[in-house]
Amino acid sequence: MTSATDLVQTSCSSQVEVDVWLEAGRDGRCFTYLDSKPFGVDLGDLVLVRLRGRLIHGLVIAKRVSSDKKNQGLTGVHELKPVEGLIQTAAVDPLWREWLESIAKRCYTSPFRMLKVALPPGWLGHFAETHLPRKLIWIALEGDVNEFDGLSRRQLALRNLLVERSGGAWQKDLYIEGFSARLLDGLVKKGLLRREKREFKKEQGDEDSISLRQNLEPPQILTDEQHKAIELFSSQPVGKATLLWGVTGSGKTEVYLQLAEKELAEGRHCLILTPEIGLIPQLVDRFRKRFGSVVFEYHSACTYKERVSTWRKGLNAENPMVVIGTRSAVFLPLAPLGLIVLDEEHDSSYKQESPMPCYHARDLALDRAKRIGAKVLLGTATPSLTTWKNLEPRGSIAVARLNNRISNRPLPSIHLIDMRQELAEGHRLVVSRALISRLAALPEKKEQAVVLVPRRGYSSFLSCRSCGEVVQCPNCDVALTVHKKKNGSQWLRCHWCDYRSEMESTCGHCGSVAFKPFGSGTQRVMEHLSRELEGVTFMRFDRDSIRGRHGHRRILERFANGEADVLVGTQMLSKGMDLPKVTLAAVLAADGLLHRPDLQASEQSLQTLMQLAGRTGRGELPGRVFVQTYCPDHPVIKHLVDGRYEEFLKQESLLRKEAGLIPYKRACLLRFAGESASTTATAASSIAEFIRPISDISGWMMVGPAPSMVARVSGRSRWQLLLHGPEGSSLPLPKGNELWEALPKGVTLAVDPDPINL
Repeated sequence: MTSATDLVQTSCSSQVEVDVWLEAGRDGRCFTYLDSKPFGVDLGDLVLVRLRGRLIHGLVIAKRVSSDKKNQGLTGVHELKPVEGLIQTAAVDPLWREWLESIAKRCYTSPFRMLKVALPPGWLGHFAETHLPRKLIWIALEGDVNEFDGLSRRQLALRNLLVERSGGAWQKDLYIEGFSARLLDGLVKKGLLRREKREFKKEQGDEDSISLRQNLEPPQILTDEQHKAIELFSSQPVGKATLLWGVTGSGKTEVYLQLAEKELAEGRHCLILTPEIGLIPQLVDRFRKRFGSVVFEYHSACTYKERVSTWRKGLNAENPMVVIGTRSAVFLPLAPLGLIVLDEEHDSSYKQESPMPCYHARDLALDRAKRIGAKVLLGTATPSLTTWKNLEPRGSIAVARLNNRISNRPLPSIHLIDMRQELAEGHRLVVSRALISRLAALPEKKEQAVVLVPRRGYSSFLSCRSCGEVVQCPNCDVALTVHKKKNGSQWLRCHWCDYRSEMESTCGHCGSVAFKPFGSGTQRVMEHLSRELEGVTFMRFDRDSIRGRHGHRRILERFANGEADVLVGTQMLSKGMDLPKVTLAAVLAADGLLHRPDLQASEQSLQTLMQLAGRTGRGELPGRVFVQTYCPDHPVIKHLVDGRYEEFLKQESLLRKEAGLIPYKRACLLRFAGESASTTATAASSIAEFIRPISDISGWMMVGPAPSMVARVSGRSRWQLLLHGPEGSSLPLPKGNELWEALPKGVTLAVDPDPINL
């Protein structure tokens, strides 16, 4: 398509015209430009052009040589404009683009939106100003290195490291090596170190990275179970998926490493996916110790330049690479790609829920493997019901089991603490007497513990004791969470829209001053434990305490180095940590996990609890798990105690099948949002009536429309429409833009095929 504002005159007798796909409207539009510089633009290139005076990145989808005669007489605003720059040659391979377009149809989004999500952020769409060179803090020795004499062992270790690195290193790398900010600050004040900002030019995978060990680690000796798992995976045909079902501590990561080694030796790339950024550092460290500089990262905590660099390396790689990333890394154009690993495959973070396109990385990985002849390995100790349902012989996924921990270490013992009994005996504190006793003994035994609290912050909500009014977020239909500053003062925060405010002195409803925080978050639990347990040190691990890209790594390394006895955190604690000194895991208020209004609450709760239990006893000493609950007879708690996870899946499968629920039915969730509650509700009802005939014919059932569970977020009203239909059937929705064209102005619609949270 040619824009009237983008037509052009040229002095050449013949010229190269290119059609560029640009971000204009929901599906994007094509505009014609001239490659008059010339840059040698070709199909699949990303280029920089002007549209209505603004610079914008676009994709070249057509190219032709034409005479300027057809444009003779066209002047001024009718002139074709030139391509301003070439961003990336051959950025989009035809086969890769074909795969993305098929995914776009499944996700009910436009191919342009799908392509924009798949490419590195900023590569397609409106152009931001050129990224300035990244500047980081450089730490250098100041003065005579002998002046360090008489300082602590740790300070001397820092000096020796800086001497080895020619007198300086990046502060971020020193943090990774375990040197604390307090230690650096002290030496800077003494004049022994110097801080300065420098342009950061080092790319991922550079051999001189301080965190990259020079001597590569040899493969470990495999157990019989690990060896059989590798043999089974290797015997599967290309395009096939295998579930590596191994108890925590059974050596799944070593299986990943040795399979990756085989693929690299054959000249094929490997893609290792993990559900959260917090799990990246540990995997990166393990893989770099084994493979060195061929290991790269790709996730949202990477800088723009790092992501673009990794993407370009994938496009032009002469040697095979290993890329470790979160769900967005599934789009990386690695060819030939031999292995895709999804670690912790059960985790719901693999599902992209908002914004559109809504996809599940597991589904995309399986689909991509079939298309290109790769293999998929799904690793977990607690498979999702969806994966379990598709195991052979019922489905197509092979299964390899690791039933024993490395060195036959025992699984942790589970101890239930009935908080009803604690209350009956007059103990009203958040932490039970038995748990307090166990925590108090940690320093003497030189052991460590992790304590899971379902909520971050200080308290779940703030309520007036006179009238019962709960302090709500002004933008969302949720209670504000109480947080506490270091000076002891309290403040309020919304974990949905990030609204923040100071604590009011009086109730806005009745004027009373009798406010009381209810519930216990990570901050409050730490405060309570510190008061009860003198001599025991604590560290916090939640989204409020983690700062920066390496925040997860810094906290875990400090904890592993013995800077605290107890790590208190949210569900992050249950995922992927390997801390040999941890012999105790505790869950406070387990009922907060069990009683969520969610179809998959039982499944996800048991997964979280079993994963948390797996953090203990990974060293020489056995582990214990303390679970505080008011519902010790709950089925999830019973299966946690007996460890029969597959039996739980069988029972849950029967319940879902009899009730006609996913994964034995398909579901689709339509989410509406708008400034006006009435307009949003009307739009949802209108769309429901529009698709009802299609649903009825297709055998789908419609639930709603109704307000979402949180009916208002960031000042926008939210409604939803849920569709249930036969397993394997197509969604009962019209093709193209019909749904969006039927919406009134100001109301948005997101289509989520196969949602996880209903």
